[in-house]
Amino acid sequence: MQNKKWVILCIIGGILMILGSTIGSIAFFEMIFGLLQGILSQSLLKIVDLVLKVLAYIAGGGGVSVIIGAILVGIGVYRLGKIIIAIGAGIGLIGFIIYIIVSILNGSIANELIGIIIQAINGGYGFIGVLLTIIARTGMKVEEKVI
Repeated sequence: MQNKKWVILCIIGGILMILGSTIGSIAFFEMIFGLLQGILSQSLLKIVDLVLKVLAYIAGGGGVSVIIGAILVGIGVYRLGKIIIAIGAGIGLIGFIIYIIVSILNGSIANELIGIIIQAINGGYGFIGVLLTIIARTGMKVEEKVI
């Protein structure tokens, strides 16, 4: 199993996220949903709202969602496992980049960076867990089946 080390690294990242009380976020998707509310029909809005609620529960699971996703990858359910890992970790690198861009645009990046540094000094397990999860998820590959 070529993903064994990535699954283990992801599980460690999930445990660190649990210790740091870190959860994922779907704020980006909620923002897009807010922009689409005037365009979509009521029936489609209800479906999108339901999907967002499911995503919010997965993201709210944080480290637990990451561990479940890693186990799914470990047993061969790659696509679903990687999606759950991404949502549990807050969409990983893309979410992290969007977070930095929004912080810069809001002018709050200095306060946010100070908070991240203080959190890292005080035991930023969640931050380290998210970074490990991003690295592990990036390294996971679909195994080719030999016939």
